[in-house]
Amino acid sequence: MSETCFFEQQDGSKIAYKVLKSANAKNEVPLVMIIGLGSTKEYFFGLDEKLAKNQQVIVFDLRGIGESTVASPNDPMTLELLAQDTIGLIKHLGIKRFNLLGEAMGARIAIYVALALKLQSDLKLEKLIIVNSASKLDANSPVIKAVEKLYQTSSLTVPKTVQEQKDEFLKGGRDPVLAKYFLEHPEKLEKISEIVVNLSPRRPLEILKRQWEANKNCDLTPKLKEIQT
Repeated sequence: MSETCFFEQQDGSKIAYKVLKSANAKNEVPLVMIIGLGSTKEYFFGLDEKLAKNQQVIVFDLRGIGESTVASPNDPMTLELLAQDTIGLIKHLGIKRFNLLGEAMGARIAIYVALALKLQSDLKLEKLIIVNSASKLDANSPVIKAVEKLYQTSSLTVPKTVQEQKDEFLKGGRDPVLAKYFLEHPEKLEKISEIVVNLSPRRPLEILKRQWEANKNCDLTPKLKEIQT
């Protein structure tokens, strides 16, 4: 299992990351993976390890969440800043060519990375993979309305046990498709429920709220035509 390493940004924030690699990797270009809203690098469980059989894979926690830190509680939180954190980590690792995968909010961060690198000649983004995302959120979506309501609260009520978390997933209130998948794959349900419960203390509400504000106010639609990757 890969160890967690840390990279300190110029502002004092620390980015926690892991590098997964196989001696039999066929692809020389590493893959950097950016997780979505409110999640930690562990939420890529299984996927990162499978992908690492073919190439070096880098996963990391966004600032302020998981094992990553912020320099101060009042730090700004924008997707552009999170993109710069990503670029800083890539440079820290000495990577010159890479592929980039972003999931949900992580995909919007990945797009900002792609746009920023148009102005830099020392890094080459070869492939940009967008997963479960869009250029902006649909404010009328029931899921988005539910998340907005969730982050307006002064505290989050989270399941205290793995069984409670499993029950919450299987209710399917926010994602009936995911609930159906978990019913068909109980081992995945068990694993992700353990991750969510165990890592809950590392997902502070204030950081989640600030991530959400940055995410919901993001509209990349006008910039999509600028992507050259």
